[in-house]
Amino acid sequence: MSFTESPILAAGSPKLESATYQASCHCGRFEYSVTHSPPLTDPRSEVIDCNCSICTRNGYLIIHVPEAKFKLEKGSEDEFTTYTFGPKHKVAHYFCPSCGTSCFCKSLDPGFFANMKAVNVRMFKDVEFKSLHLKFMDGKSY
Repeated sequence: MSFTESPILAAGSPKLESATYQASCHCGRFEYSVTHSPPLTDPRSEVIDCNCSICTRNGYLIIHVPEAKFKLEKGSEDEFTTYTFGPKHKVAHYFCPSCGTSCFCKSLDPGFFANMKAVNVRMFKDVEFKSLHLKFMDGKSY
């Protein structure tokens, strides 16, 4: 998938099973659930392992989900600390101001992954990381 491709299935695609995952920052100040289709254990589900500077430093493993599939259950989005970088400042990275956990990212550019969240799967509870289907993304060259 390129940076401009939508991770959403094309219209008319068969409906896939979904799974809801519970997640939180390390200290528990923020708790949220993420519903993803297909489930992460499905071979068609790809988790992005990007080599850009921030993904590498924070250890991100990313899935893209529509904002409606991300439910903040404890804390509010405006309580997160955000960070943007680079000449474009296209993406805001949201992290807990208490423990520093990098939870998710959101595009600031309406033409770039609009209405989506890039969620860090490493925050999910009870996920067996060895079972994930990783897809390398060369974000370093972007």
